[in-house]
Amino acid sequence: MLLKYIEFLITRGLIGLFWLVPFRGLYVLSDGVAYLLYNVVGYRRKVVHDNLLLCFPEKTEAERERIARESYRNLADIILESLKGATVPIAHLKKRYTYKNYDLINKVLQSGQSVVLAGGHYNNWEWGVLTIAGGIRGKTIGVYKPLSNKFTDRWFFKNRSRDGFMILKSMKDTFASVEEYRGTPTVFILVADQIPGNKKSVIPATFFGQHTACLPGTEAIAVKNGYPVMMYEIQRTKRGHYELTFSEVCMDTSHTQAGEVTQTFMSMVEQTIRRQPENWLWSHKRWKWRPE
Repeated sequence: MLLKYIEFLITRGLIGLFWLVPFRGLYVLSDGVAYLLYNVVGYRRKVVHDNLLLCFPEKTEAERERIARESYRNLADIILESLKGATVPIAHLKKRYTYKNYDLINKVLQSGQSVVLAGGHYNNWEWGVLTIAGGIRGKTIGVYKPLSNKFTDRWFFKNRSRDGFMILKSMKDTFASVEEYRGTPTVFILVADQIPGNKKSVIPATFFGQHTACLPGTEAIAVKNGYPVMMYEIQRTKRGHYELTFSEVCMDTSHTQAGEVTQTFMSMVEQTIRRQPENWLWSHKRWKWRPE
């Protein structure tokens, strides 16, 4: 327990240092971190190259190398932006985002219905989820995976919900949260493109031509409760600035086939990634196991 607390103090101190770093300096530092991760440390470099070869066999080796190198720049930006974001008001982060078509969600909420809003690990999803709640005219539940260090997790929990708009719930409490807010127009936000932790509870889908295990939460919540599913897409307009767009995945989930909602969502995520593949988290071991 003492070691965990010391680890938390070190983490907290490191985050505090980023308060002193201006955003312009942040990206100079990020370029250095990207170089170290790829060229010196070699952080998951084989995983990145294997994933790119699996998904883009039609590209040349030089093209995949370019995507790999640029993906480390994206990764470094996300890491340092997340640390910096913990030291500035969420109102400031909102100024770095342009939000398109909030009406798509708010019209559904105004009709008295809840929404499942899913996205991927693309560009800075951390800032996106933190700032998204301010324009939503209803309750907003952000589903997150708790950190292993309880001290750090408790601090991040408080920090991420500091503007009062976002209500955070652990992944294990997702379905209980649906019951808790039943009857109240609510947006349930999930980052839903990662590999499931539980091999017994998956939905199979095709993703980049690969048989892929997908998280069941988005579809399970939507189909069971008749909630529409929407997607948020985050594009980088320039370094440190983003545009967030909402789109429909499935507005009537009551008559869908098993796996249909998940497949539609994953296909939309794939389309987004194909436009600018360097902005996805290729270091993630997405296909370390496949659904039976």
